[in-house]
Amino acid sequence: MVNDADPVISAGDTASTQAAVPADAPIASIPEVSTNMLDVHAPREIAHTWKDFFIHLGTIAIGLLIAIGLEQSVEALHHRQEVRETRTALDAEHQENIKRFHSNVRSHLVALAMLHNNLRALTYLRIHPGISEAQLPGAVLWPIFVEEPLKAAWSTAERTHILALMPAAEVRRITADYFQLDYAWQLYQPVIAALARCTAYQTHASDVTTLSPAELAALIDCTEQAQSLETIFGNGLSRIGRNKDYAPVPGWWQMIPFFQMEDSLNRARTNTEAYSQTVRDVDAALAADPAGPAKDMSCGATANGQPAATECFFRK
Repeated sequence: MVNDADPVISAGDTASTQAAVPADAPIASIPEVSTNMLDVHAPREIAHTWKDFFIHLGTIAIGLLIAIGLEQSVEALHHRQEVRETRTALDAEHQENIKRFHSNVRSHLVALAMLHNNLRALTYLRIHPGISEAQLPGAVLWPIFVEEPLKAAWSTAERTHILALMPAAEVRRITADYFQLDYAWQLYQPVIAALARCTAYQTHASDVTTLSPAELAALIDCTEQAQSLETIFGNGLSRIGRNKDYAPVPGWWQMIPFFQMEDSLNRARTNTEAYSQTVRDVDAALAADPAGPAKDMSCGATANGQPAATECFFRK
């Protein structure tokens, strides 16, 4: 039985409907919902009052502070480790430099003795030409070079941010230490050049008695220059020796024992009239310094009554 309420579609109506739609007409596709869309959920609880809002804001702020604090704590521990490793490397290098310093002090004293001996032998040869090497008042021997101080750990620290993490007083102390070591090493460079000139004759002769008068004169002059330069190097070593870490070291006059400076000064003091004039000239020059003498320059009264300020320059 057919319900009168339902529309009856005849076969002809169906055919006409299919005929109304062209065969090649595009079929409309049903749009698909993308599965990659951002799924946003509404907050479970909505802040209905200012109290809820500030509680929510405070929770976020506390979380951020905790995260920042943890990050800074990790960074601080890392910096502390870097400083500890740098100090360990610097201390090891410092101990090695102390050993090299005392070795260089001994090498310096040996070098002064050798140069003094060579100068005596060469001068004797110039006065007594034609003698044999066995007749010289000393064997002509040349000193070996000293050791360069280490600074690899310090150079590494300078190229990084580590020094900025260390106390300023500690950095200044270490900087001054390396400066003094490097300064003394630079003073030694002319000594190396002088010794190279002095020993140039050994490229063609090993016996100094076979040298020509001109070669002998040049060798004596070179030896005197090397001795003076070695003495200046000794002064640089004496300055380093004032640091308690490098003590004990010979006194200043002992570091230049063959320079004849102390003997010259002592003889000058015995000539009271001439020495007094020299002291007056020096004092006049010192008076031109508006800053005056250094606060730590306190030598006290001198035995011959001369102003102490001048004597301080001969007692350092």
